[in-house]
Amino acid sequence: MQSYRKKLNLTFLGITAIVATFLMANINAKPVKAASGQQFTIDYDISYDVQEDGHTLVTQNTTITNQANDVVPTTYSFSTKHTDMYDVTAQVNGKVVEASKTSSSTDGVTETLVNIPIVNFAIGQGRQNKITLKYSTGDIAGKVGNIWNTNIPRINIPDTTVLYNVRLAVPQKFGPKIYLSPTPVIEKTEGTSTAYYFTKESFVDKGITGSFGTFQALNFKLKYQLENTMIIPSLYEIALPPDIKDLQQIRYDQISPAPQNISIDKDGNAMATFRMWPRQKLEVTVVGSARVSGRQISTAFGGKFSELPATLVKEETQAQKYWEVNSPGIQDMAKSLKDPNKNVIENAKKVYDFITKNFSYNYDAIKEDSVQRNGALATLTQKGPWTCMEFTDAFVAISRAMGIPAREINGYAFTTDESNKPLSISLKGGDLLHSWAEFYDPFYGWIQIDPTWGTTSGVDYFTKLDTSHFAFVIKGKSSEYPFPCRKLSLQRRRAIS
Repeated sequence: MQSYRKKLNLTFLGITAIVATFLMANINAKPVKAASGQQFTIDYDISYDVQEDGHTLVTQNTTITNQANDVVPTTYSFSTKHTDMYDVTAQVNGKVVEASKTSSSTDGVTETLVNIPIVNFAIGQGRQNKITLKYSTGDIAGKVGNIWNTNIPRINIPDTTVLYNVRLAVPQKFGPKIYLSPTPVIEKTEGTSTAYYFTKESFVDKGITGSFGTFQALNFKLKYQLENTMIIPSLYEIALPPDIKDLQQIRYDQISPAPQNISIDKDGNAMATFRMWPRQKLEVTVVGSARVSGRQISTAFGGKFSELPATLVKEETQAQKYWEVNSPGIQDMAKSLKDPNKNVIENAKKVYDFITKNFSYNYDAIKEDSVQRNGALATLTQKGPWTCMEFTDAFVAISRAMGIPAREINGYAFTTDESNKPLSISLKGGDLLHSWAEFYDPFYGWIQIDPTWGTTSGVDYFTKLDTSHFAFVIKGKSSEYPFPCRKLSLQRRRAIS
């Protein structure tokens, strides 16, 4: 089949960027006599109260406990990246103090630093200094189309911290919870909001991400340019955005001219076939709408390897170009990661964790007119960084070598935060596509994951995939076909309620 070009126009609600970043706290101290041993322990109790307009009131209560008689805290410092803070107030041991806020920018990344003087400090071992920092921000919650997303940045928790409790309160008007990661220890109604409680053990070094609503509504218009360069009539096919169980529902309002037929291939792609005359050029216009949903999985519910369908294992674990399943490097990596005592999802998570911990992303690729696809084996034998294609290829190949059915998805992923959620297949003309992966579990069926965004943002893109991923094609039987979009543009508008 010949390759094709298509133009995508997509309309949906306005986007607000949700950025993953780091929160860091530091304490300056001075000796009363001579310091020795551990100076302080630090406990945190933080509340994020999201308002109906998306702005969030943050209340950070910090308790500093002296571990020695000869050292006192003098300054509490708090820094955050990408987060705009306003209405900053502070109290130390019940008294209002003046907090200073400064901002600096490095490589285009803005960091905000808040310093709080501890002037009325408590002295003595076991004595406590209590600091309350309050501020507002518009960077915790944002609406993408019909969906509200929340993101509490990942935390650098000091070793001296015993307690780190987080409360996230979300207006019930945002709609039902699509997913929330990690799982809260407590969930309860508080007035017109639902509050979710987390502990230090809940998220370790990860942030807290959530999505609320029902589904993402999209309107799309695609244009395909086909050309029969042969001197005989020929059949040509194009891949339409497919229905994906539980995640993506498609309605085609218009396909012009009408195809000879539409069939579903073994990977679930909707393939439209057109009969073309010799030397004929044809532009096909497809107008439709999509509902994109999200879901959350639990690694504990994964099925056993013995429960995987034999036919699926045979078909979806084969080696392909870019998925060098039979190479010694891929086989050795699969053997080193696979744990026969764990279920399918837990083993797939080991592959995902290996990639997110060891791969780096090639941010310079976006500057190129086209990007070379290197395949999975290159990621283990050559030095990176890599694009989303290699992140996906590595996951698919290693998972297949483990005996887990896995395949690739090409599509569009909506983001205004390309530093943490990059779109990395650069096509001539300035258009961008994204690549992510999915694997099969006997309990859940096909599960979509995004190891690229998991690496660059630090957000969990394994147990859930957000409603910002719109799939164009699924590649399982072949690593190269069907072709993804070759020309696309994106338009955004506010929906009328």
